[in-house]
Amino acid sequence: MKRKILIIDDDIMTLRMLKKHLENDFEVRLENAGYRFVEHVGDYQVDMILLDIEMPVMNGMEVFDSYLEQPHKDVPVVFLSGVSNPQIVREAMEKGAAGYILKTAPKGEIIEKVKQIFFEYVGSRIKPHVLALGNDPTTLRIAKLDLESCDYRVTCVFSVAEALDILRQETVDAFLIMEALIGVPEEEIYETVCRKLGVKSLPVVYGADSFTKEILLDKVGKMIGR
Repeated sequence: MKRKILIIDDDIMTLRMLKKHLENDFEVRLENAGYRFVEHVGDYQVDMILLDIEMPVMNGMEVFDSYLEQPHKDVPVVFLSGVSNPQIVREAMEKGAAGYILKTAPKGEIIEKVKQIFFEYVGSRIKPHVLALGNDPTTLRIAKLDLESCDYRVTCVFSVAEALDILRQETVDAFLIMEALIGVPEEEIYETVCRKLGVKSLPVVYGADSFTKEILLDKVGKMIGR
């Protein structure tokens, strides 16, 4: 599934332009008021935020300060600006911003910058998310402990419906189908999930319930490029 990006900018034309630039590679959400983002911050399930600096009511720095006060917020924030300003760049980075992008930069440069930040910042700071689907609590618990011991974030679910709820809200780096559910083959479960999500494929690992810890970590690691 595509990584999700939220773009916050008061200029509608800029929002449309950036969405057009990025939508082939990412799932893009738009917000044209920083204060609305602050008021409803919990409603945005995204992997990166592109935040304009110059906005009315609350400017980008004020929005970022409010965001940092929220608990458990580890989504990278990248500042946007129409002009290059070294002082603003330095201030943003000192506050903990993941990067800085000029809105006037060519399309290809913007796309590559976003991808670079995902690779450098997200890859190093955010734990890969593994979704494990199975019907045996003990097997799921063991897999969860094994993966968490190697710095993965693991969500365990016991039904296809629960898996779909997670996959619709979050980006998953690996989808483990631990065993057949009520006699349904693992491949059929996978095809059902993809069909209901409207995607061609997911990063899936089959039969993980029969793996040793070493094999499980090896297969998941290879799946996500670790």
